[in-house]
Amino acid sequence: METYCCSNGIDRISSLPVDILHIILSNLCIFDVIHMTVLSKRWKNICTTIPYFRFDSNFSDSDPDFEEFKEFIDTFLISHKTISLVRFILSCSNMFESTDILRFIDAATRRNVEQLVLWFSPCEPFELPHCLVTCESLHVLKLNLCGYILKLPNHNHLGGFRQLKLLHLCNVELLDGHLTSCFFSECLLLEKLELCDCNLQHMNLLYIASKSLLYLTFDEGNYYDNCEIKISCPALKFLTYKSPMPKDIVINNLFSIEHVNINFDDYDRNCDEKIGILVHKMIKEAPSISLLKLCKASLKGLYKEACLSPICFNKLKSLKLKLGVDEDCMQVMIRLLKYSPNLEVLKLWCDEDGEWRENYLKYQEWCDYWQVREDQGRGDKVLHPTPLGKKLQCTYKMHDPEESIVCLDSHLKSIQLIGFKDEENEIELIRFFLKNARVLEKFRIVCAGYALTSEEASKKVLNIPTTSSQVLLTFHDAKLKRWSDNWLDNC
Repeated sequence: METYCCSNGIDRISSLPVDILHIILSNLCIFDVIHMTVLSKRWKNICTTIPYFRFDSNFSDSDPDFEEFKEFIDTFLISHKTISLVRFILSCSNMFESTDILRFIDAATRRNVEQLVLWFSPCEPFELPHCLVTCESLHVLKLNLCGYILKLPNHNHLGGFRQLKLLHLCNVELLDGHLTSCFFSECLLLEKLELCDCNLQHMNLLYIASKSLLYLTFDEGNYYDNCEIKISCPALKFLTYKSPMPKDIVINNLFSIEHVNINFDDYDRNCDEKIGILVHKMIKEAPSISLLKLCKASLKGLYKEACLSPICFNKLKSLKLKLGVDEDCMQVMIRLLKYSPNLEVLKLWCDEDGEWRENYLKYQEWCDYWQVREDQGRGDKVLHPTPLGKKLQCTYKMHDPEESIVCLDSHLKSIQLIGFKDEENEIELIRFFLKNARVLEKFRIVCAGYALTSEEASKKVLNIPTTSSQVLLTFHDAKLKRWSDNWLDNC
């Protein structure tokens, strides 16, 4: 095997196996990959046999390089040495006509593509071509049509997507509820379905019935208006709903469901009762779940429904709630605790201004909270705590439960309070858990992202008596990680 000299000896990257190098290069645009062919004969062979194509360009069709770019795609798809394609990504906005896109899709399917990711603006309704529907090698299909209509094939002529396991539709408009339902049900091996920012407002019913579906996600800004959602997926394990409230949600046959995440992103205080009915209908069909995540609107809406018709979650191990530390939310939380006897993990997010993304949080230990300043003229280092804003008076009292709550007595081991602002309501909530959680091992308090806590607040919490002899109480600061809004970054 050839080796190449570099500043510190041997070029170890070039000596890696070809398959590993292909994976490394798969995240680069194909233009950058081609530029590397000049490095050596081995690199030329590596780059011309790569089974990953990523064409990502933002110039317009008036650009002088446009025709060269289009010709390059055609030539590379046809003359490339690789027999099969693992992944083909095309991001081109409105650069190409639909006929060009169809030609690229045809070339990719003839190369037995396994993963196809398309992000373009067709400027007219786009119909899935027959070569794509009948592609036997396709496992993953992700489409972003920039808001344009996606025309689905007639169900009498489907018989395709036999190997499709993941379907992600983003920023597309669907018009025909019957064809859409047939399309989903005809994908016999489909395991993961994601609808993100889709327009369904011209449909009366979105019916998702599948015997193979394991993951179902409604994400970010789907438009429903008068559309009703009906779900019947006996194998479904993960249901995530992070979209505006639809007309209605009907759920049946969720025999295998494990995780449910509900987050209405268009909360209207006048719709509490309707939201409560919808959420109650959703979770009552999933009593066997092990993880439940609810937004503040869900809790507010559940206040009456939970009192009238409680649901017992005997298998629930983890409960995550975004809430306001007020009477309504606390009552619903207590009821959820009461009817979740085996709960082990509780995460409470009470930061009104923060986004509800757990991977945003980057924790720092309490010792990092203090600002160290060197006073001018003396060289002394003085600790200066950075306090939060104005403290709010407690507006409710967390009463001790009138009857024993099983999970607090024998199972709840970890609590995380995110968005702590040193308000009296929050102090009362912490006091309640430290007094009643008898086997608690970890209590992590994460300050609100826009401020740091004060020494006075920490001492106040640390001085609260605890019932559990083994609880470790820690404070953390929340730092925001960069969140990419590039759709292709998640492909």
